[in-house]
Amino acid sequence: MVSVEVFGSRRYSHEEVLAAFGVPEGRDVDLSGGELLREVKQGKERLLSRFAFAQVRCGITNYEDTHTVEVMVSLVDVGDEWRLDFAPAPDGAPEDPDGLVAAWAAYEEQVGALYRAGQLPVGDHPCKGFHCGAGFDHPTLAPLEVRFITGVPAHFESLVRVLRTEKDESRRSLVPFLLAYGRTREEVAEALLPSLRDSSSAVRNSAMRVLWQTQRGASKALVPLAPVLRALHGPALTDRNKASVLLGALVEKDSTLRLAALRDAGPVLLEMVALRQRTDREGALLALKALAGRDLGEDPHAWRVWVEETLAKAGAGEAARK
Repeated sequence: MVSVEVFGSRRYSHEEVLAAFGVPEGRDVDLSGGELLREVKQGKERLLSRFAFAQVRCGITNYEDTHTVEVMVSLVDVGDEWRLDFAPAPDGAPEDPDGLVAAWAAYEEQVGALYRAGQLPVGDHPCKGFHCGAGFDHPTLAPLEVRFITGVPAHFESLVRVLRTEKDESRRSLVPFLLAYGRTREEVAEALLPSLRDSSSAVRNSAMRVLWQTQRGASKALVPLAPVLRALHGPALTDRNKASVLLGALVEKDSTLRLAALRDAGPVLLEMVALRQRTDREGALLALKALAGRDLGEDPHAWRVWVEETLAKAGAGEAARK
């Protein structure tokens, strides 16, 4: 296990939180035995009992490519409950239009089986939608895509209804990947934007992942800045990871958003880029490079200097104009 890190508290230092959490890094772990899960659960209980946290979320990430494990503790201080303000959880049971949601779930099961068998390389593969994950270039998967290409445009509004009203968050979280087969990027972005405030982190993660890829391929900004910045302050690792890459894609298409984005997102991105955890650091680097319009490398100090100097110059310029 290469790292155990914390994120999100303005009240307590990383050092005191990690000491209370009590899960050591720098050791071999066997995820199959469940011992690490028990350690993390006990550490979470200690944090909740000793500190004033509105929420503690613990995540274990297993990187197959490097055979490494990272633990992230995401915190929300008491007083920062606005970060937990999401839409009420839906309680509906809408019909699955033309069985498309079930078909996508079956597709994902086949993808998982291919990964486990070593028959599908990890990474993005081509598809006909605005978002591609495992894609459809594998011979087993190739015949499946036509159903989504033809079915999603015909049932787009019904799929959006599932996304808004389905009580089962696992089913809800599949819908953004289907909507990626919508007619236009604008239509897809408009349908997904409200899901940045979904009560489920899994749904928010799916929606922002598809929005990110949809925005990357667009010729203009498709979503407003404010909800993306709000998502960056979300309580989950997946919130800030996906919001950071979406932010990067957005400001690449509209450079006039850079300063406003930096003022709000700068402190969060600097905290993220200083972490060893790949999911945080890589997303923050992508966003910072887009905000700067250049690559300053991976040194957190270099990025901190740039952010502070840029904001100071902007502040001085505004003061001079008054």
